[in-house]
Amino acid sequence: MRVGLIDLGDKLPNLALMKLSTFHKAQGHQVLLQGFTPSQVDKVYISVVFTRLRKQAEKLLHIYPEAVVGGPGWDVKSTLPPEVESCRPDYDLYSAEFTASRLKGRTATRMDKAIRIVNSGLGFSSRGCNRECGFCSVPKNEGKLRQAAPIAELINPHSNVLTLLDNNLCADPLALDKLAEIRERGLTVNITQGIDVRALTPDLVQALSEVKHFGNLHFAWDQPQQESMVFRGIQLLSNWIKPYDQTCFVLTGFRSSFDEDMMRVRKLHEKKVRPYVQVFNDNEAGDLRLKHFRRWVNLFFYKRMAFDDYEPWRKVRESYFAQNPLF
Repeated sequence: MRVGLIDLGDKLPNLALMKLSTFHKAQGHQVLLQGFTPSQVDKVYISVVFTRLRKQAEKLLHIYPEAVVGGPGWDVKSTLPPEVESCRPDYDLYSAEFTASRLKGRTATRMDKAIRIVNSGLGFSSRGCNRECGFCSVPKNEGKLRQAAPIAELINPHSNVLTLLDNNLCADPLALDKLAEIRERGLTVNITQGIDVRALTPDLVQALSEVKHFGNLHFAWDQPQQESMVFRGIQLLSNWIKPYDQTCFVLTGFRSSFDEDMMRVRKLHEKKVRPYVQVFNDNEAGDLRLKHFRRWVNLFFYKRMAFDDYEPWRKVRESYFAQNPLF
């Protein structure tokens, strides 16, 4: 049987498709990733990572009407069958060339980054999360925090880099043991979902400081009223990790005013922690001011000028407020 896999996602390889590849190859099936025609495959899987890609998946269903579609962007409750979930990822599924084609930047830089990505270990040591944040689908999709796989099973033999997808490593009762194992194995870890700065303890901070991180250690300040808990965590973290090695994601467009969004960015800058703005999905296409605000912050213009002096926003500011009067 010939199996076709379609990845509607981001720059990272798709873990579900990698496990499906392992499952089918173990049965002697041929597996193809992207770029195939209906006549070349007998079965098709489509993985949709983001809701904004649903329409693209719907168009593909006209071409592959019998395709199996899943992923959080399609159905937050979709899961792999147990016999597939238990498979290790197929690290040969994604080529550096394919991954580089999904990245931005200069060709040589993209290829170097792509090689690093495809050679990294990838997976969850735990699934789910005990917090129930209103903007997050993880509790609905995965439920409460539970163990998933040992660190040893997530390692890619091609490198010592581990991309850890855990939703809340800091809330994991085994976090200290896992961080110790990462340190002892000499792994460089990329905790993609960040750390829960509100759940930090001195022991956790010390353990996090003793492992090598890929890039800045990042966390989130999702709601303005979390200020005291977030700043407590930043203070703990800063005892071991310099503020300039910390990045804080600021959720906007979800139960916060623009003034509150600006306040969080300003206070993080005062703490010498890099702010990074994210716009809630429901506002992704709607609020022009938040789009400009995100670019002003994420591209470091906030260090050089006031938001009202930021040229792209200044050009549309008058018309924006004409259409969105302040009450």
